[in-house]
Amino acid sequence: MLKKFIKPLLPILLIGAVAGCGKKENSEVNIYMWGGSKEINSFMDDIVIPSISKKENITLKRVPIVDIKDVVNKLIIEKQAGKKNGTIDILWVNGENFKALKDAEVLEKNILAKIENKNIIKESTTIKDFGETIDGLEVPFGEAQFNFIYNTAKGAIPFSNWMTLSQYVKNNPEKFTYPNTSNFTGSAFVRNIAIDILGYDEISKMTTDELKANLNIVWNFLNEIEPYLWRKGETYPESEGKLDLLYSAGEVDITMGYTINKVNSKIESGDYPVTSKSFLLDKGTLFNNHYLAIPENSANKSAALKVINELVSPEIQLLKQDPKNWGDFTILDMKKLPTEAVQKFILLNKSDKIPSSEELAEKRVMELTPEKLEIIDKGWLEYVGKN
Repeated sequence: MLKKFIKPLLPILLIGAVAGCGKKENSEVNIYMWGGSKEINSFMDDIVIPSISKKENITLKRVPIVDIKDVVNKLIIEKQAGKKNGTIDILWVNGENFKALKDAEVLEKNILAKIENKNIIKESTTIKDFGETIDGLEVPFGEAQFNFIYNTAKGAIPFSNWMTLSQYVKNNPEKFTYPNTSNFTGSAFVRNIAIDILGYDEISKMTTDELKANLNIVWNFLNEIEPYLWRKGETYPESEGKLDLLYSAGEVDITMGYTINKVNSKIESGDYPVTSKSFLLDKGTLFNNHYLAIPENSANKSAALKVINELVSPEIQLLKQDPKNWGDFTILDMKKLPTEAVQKFILLNKSDKIPSSEELAEKRVMELTPEKLEIIDKGWLEYVGKN
């Protein structure tokens, strides 16, 4: 079990000036976030919000959302209606939703340049989001890599690619499933399988029409295993949270998600068996960063920038990476942090429950473009989900 960190870490790593170190604000900032993880919600409510209130005198309010697309549409409609003082100050976003917001020109420009902690963020995280140029419209918040979690008490790693997954589900009927593609975890699973079958380099070179034509083998595979899934594939969990509950209850033997340290977080909270462990596919699993953005019509841009600056500070990033809190990997550049800080981040990565840093790096597969992601999501709904 990893060493407990919360209290000892709070006072350290005071590096770089915090945005607005002079006069403190007395304002309210609404951050709109996916609300489907109790660990993430608790981290924001119990650690981040009190810290920002004390440090900046800013009242941060977490607004939970179910579907980020609803918020994207809200911002686009507000722009079309000429609404200047919106209710959304910070938005947790990435991928195709970022592209939609960027195309609609509803995001505040150059926010990365306006925070003082920008100099300690990995430069590689600030360039592209799912292949889309960021152009300073987002600030990196965390690093994610898709991974599977299984119970070692029930045997060795159950599969390592799409072919061994097929064997596994047929030998273990109703013990595996995945969320539908309207959920980001289900979407990630399906496109990771598509990449495993067709090859990342090959998909990257395909036109959209070529991709549509070549996906038939993927739909055939997913339809082939469907009768062997949980509840014989007649229904799919609507969220990662529901899949986690099935795993915790022993109804399925495998769960999945983007947070590498999720397995340790869930063991800490008592939701997963202590014998749980994370694994990756041999050809690799999807890797991406997630981001924070400020809508152009935010009524509290100055305070929102201060909140984002705090969220990417070494103090908060270290606490966020602690599996007791969230387990999300940092976007900070270790070369730009004090040695003491670096050692604490490294220690959080050491666990026999997760792949090594070397394996994670070796098996990273970059995300597909939003256009190809959408083709895969819609294809699943048409050729698998409707069956």
